[in-house]
Amino acid sequence: MRSIETPVRQNSGSEIPTREKPAAFQHLPELLRYRATLHPQRPAAVFLEDDGASTTFSYDDLWRQSFAVAAELSRLDTGGRGAEAPRVVLLQPPGLSFLPAFFGAQIAGWIPVPTAYPKPHRAMPRIDAVVRDCKPAAILTTQKTLASIDPSRLDHATSRLPMIAVDALPVDSLNAGSNRTAVADAYSIDSIALLQYTSGSTSDPKGVIVTQRNVLANIASISDGFLIGHDHTSGTDAPVSASWLPFFHDMGLMAGVLAPIYSGFQSVFMSPQAFVRRPIQWLQMISDHGAIISGAPNFAYELCADRIAPGQMTTLDLSRWRLAFCGAEPIRHRTLHAFAQRFSSVGFSPSSYYPCYGLAESTLLAAGGDGPAEPRTIDVDRAGLRDNRVDSVAMKSKRDAVTIVSSGRAPRGTSIKIVDPVTSCECDDRRIGEIWLSGDSITLGYWHRPDENDRLFGTLAGKAGRPPMNPVVRTRWFRSRVPDVPATNGQAYLRTGDLGFIENGELFVTGRMKDVVIVRGRNYSPADIEATVGGLVVPGMDRAVAFSVDGPRAEGLGLVVELPRDVSGLCLETIVRDIRRAVIDEHEIDPRLVLLAKPGAIPMTTSGKVQRAACRDSVEHGRIAWRHRWERSGGTESPPIPIPQLPPTPTIDDLGTIQSQVAQWLRSWIITRVGIDPADVEDQLRFDDFGLDSLTAVELSGELEDWSGVELNPSNAWQTPTIESMAKFVAQTLVGSSTCEIDRSLPVVS
Repeated sequence: MRSIETPVRQNSGSEIPTREKPAAFQHLPELLRYRATLHPQRPAAVFLEDDGASTTFSYDDLWRQSFAVAAELSRLDTGGRGAEAPRVVLLQPPGLSFLPAFFGAQIAGWIPVPTAYPKPHRAMPRIDAVVRDCKPAAILTTQKTLASIDPSRLDHATSRLPMIAVDALPVDSLNAGSNRTAVADAYSIDSIALLQYTSGSTSDPKGVIVTQRNVLANIASISDGFLIGHDHTSGTDAPVSASWLPFFHDMGLMAGVLAPIYSGFQSVFMSPQAFVRRPIQWLQMISDHGAIISGAPNFAYELCADRIAPGQMTTLDLSRWRLAFCGAEPIRHRTLHAFAQRFSSVGFSPSSYYPCYGLAESTLLAAGGDGPAEPRTIDVDRAGLRDNRVDSVAMKSKRDAVTIVSSGRAPRGTSIKIVDPVTSCECDDRRIGEIWLSGDSITLGYWHRPDENDRLFGTLAGKAGRPPMNPVVRTRWFRSRVPDVPATNGQAYLRTGDLGFIENGELFVTGRMKDVVIVRGRNYSPADIEATVGGLVVPGMDRAVAFSVDGPRAEGLGLVVELPRDVSGLCLETIVRDIRRAVIDEHEIDPRLVLLAKPGAIPMTTSGKVQRAACRDSVEHGRIAWRHRWERSGGTESPPIPIPQLPPTPTIDDLGTIQSQVAQWLRSWIITRVGIDPADVEDQLRFDDFGLDSLTAVELSGELEDWSGVELNPSNAWQTPTIESMAKFVAQTLVGSSTCEIDRSLPVVS
């Protein structure tokens, strides 16, 4: 088959209840009003704080607080709306305050713009770029966030915006309760529901225009694919979903927040930082609250399989986890297999998996299963895959095989085509092409980008009848600009830029044409990273190329940087360290591979643009002439670090021994996880000198806290930024010495 049409859904016998016919909602405020009226006291959302406390909103609480936000926005002078509704940026930390900010903006007739949460007291280039692009009239945030913002480090356009702390607004219970019918007059199913900014670029952000029709169609498709009931109307009890995904991410918002509300679930949340710090907390949340639905990108399952030791699993019961969705980045079969093997002893079943495919331009879900099931895979020939063919490997060595996981079928009302991106013709069987989508979930395109939107959508030109591509043509195909297709009476399709094929009616994703790098579910713009690296250390070292590289179980970032011709007197190891530090500081990602190459090594077009796909191909086949190569051997695929045996009741006499054991563990962790040469590990160096990005630093402190029992909050971590100072702090805390003081002469990590 070459296309996927709407399938007939059937109950697979899962314990998840069959979905009932949904109500005909016109917009999300109407959905929330329905829930608050139908079962006002049912818990809608619970957020688990890092200190063990929790906050709960009932559906009535959520409506009332949302109405308070709407009332506050209605008081603002937006200077005249014109043809467009005013935009409002949601600058919300992890927590439930995001929910009334999001719904309140819509009740007021504003367009919410979720954004990533920045570091305190730092510049906010991503948010500044979003403000420049969509020109909002206000920012919705919290009191704590307001206190952490340094106005002097913001763009003028951002600093002059009204900033409203939603957690400081008075909730008029009588007014909110009597206005369950109050929604902006002009709101309809075709109104803009939100701008979903892609996470990859700080210099050129793209706001995906998501309408109410898009959202309602997509969360209905999620409910349909998950085989969950639409209405659970009796009492206050409801099925539970669990999520740590950030609310500003399309998967976190649609699958983690809105789909459960659509189905009347109770949602339990924790912060992304809490998960990365201690992955077992995600599974413990699922276990403790009896969640039947939860999911995450591939890296989260990998992190759990690698970092959670059998001894930590004694309190887990995952037998009620009936649907474990996985998407947002390439899905690795060996990751899913390793996770299922590790946690089968505590009740997890591989038949709970739900691999899926989606993107913000299709709201979220574009392909998924008919309920949970064991992952379906296909083995294809590696050489054929590079030539865009799907060849069997039944008679060949496993070394020639690539195992690809099925992403399921098109949801109801969605069509998927596999298309040659050059001719716009539908591909023949067993051919890899670009994935094209159509349906009610397909968004309107990007905010105020008409030219790009014209290229984003196309119409089919017929059937493909061209000979197989050879590898040389393939490189040109991947790098070529997709041509504009003349307007016809045919159906318009979204060109995803992703590659795949269809086998037995199921979609298999094989790669992507676009240059975006996806690591841990987050998109990174190669151009932004190249701009950070180019000319960073040495005059004349101004050409760099960034691309994705394969790791044992996940993708990583690769960099090739051309050195000047004269490298005498340069320390190449120091240059690599400086490059990594700059990329970590600016983009929060640590490269997996850095090649310092000879001049002219990076392939370029005749117009002077770097050829990323060709450069990656040259690196993979050893055709790059390089002077120095650094490659991180560690990462999330590394096994757990052996834990020292500490005295059960330590005394002051044990102080030196404990400090030595902790320091040794920290050295082993950095060597194994970060890939640092043992000779380069010094106890007095700061952790960021070893190239620890923020996620890796959180993992380090989480694992150390797990086995030592010493609480390592951000303040402690910042004040003990070296192996020596961290080991001293942990040892003194365990001993309980009255002389325990942090060495404040050490520099603080910002």
